[in-house]
Amino acid sequence: MKKLIIAGAGGCGREVLQWALQNKKYKKEWDILGFLDDTIDPLKDKKTEFKVIGTINEWQPKNDELFVCAIGSPNMREAVVNKLKEKGAIFETLIHPTAIIATTAKIGEGVIIYPYVIVSDNTIIGDFAIINLHCAIGHDARVGQYSTLSSFCDITGNVIVGDKVFIGSHVSIVPHIEIGNNAFLCAGSIIMNNVKPGYKMLGNPARKFTI
Repeated sequence: MKKLIIAGAGGCGREVLQWALQNKKYKKEWDILGFLDDTIDPLKDKKTEFKVIGTINEWQPKNDELFVCAIGSPNMREAVVNKLKEKGAIFETLIHPTAIIATTAKIGEGVIIYPYVIVSDNTIIGDFAIINLHCAIGHDARVGQYSTLSSFCDITGNVIVGDKVFIGSHVSIVPHIEIGNNAFLCAGSIIMNNVKPGYKMLGNPARKFTI
């Protein structure tokens, strides 16, 4: 039996642990070994039956190990995935059993899909994207590699979300909109126009903002 290791022991990692425990593959195709994390004592004062078993920097993947990268930041997630892949890590795609995935949808490597997500017809989810609780992704939409959808997002039909985009909770994107790579959509925003790469958007309707 394979051993599943979660890279990242922060809030996202602890959530993903819970979804892994409820996965149909748990105890059938793989068991859970624990977390990797480079920070000092990330589980202090947290209740969990699994521990940090080593650091991302020092861990050497073995043939019987599978990995998921549970880090919310798209850029940090990409860096960790690349670091582990360079050492030979194999990544699991983790889909919660309550998620509804169309038979025509394409789900990439290392994707994490939380409970109660809907992925509709002919949708593509890129490698290492994270789709949080209660998100709906409409027909013919695309979500790029390493992008993060926070909870309760509504990605409607024919929307294209680029790579390494961060979308806050309760964001809605109207149909046929394109979101450029590395964009940041703040929680609660309504996106009614295309978003250029790297833009930060806020409001209803959303507008570019700077801090």
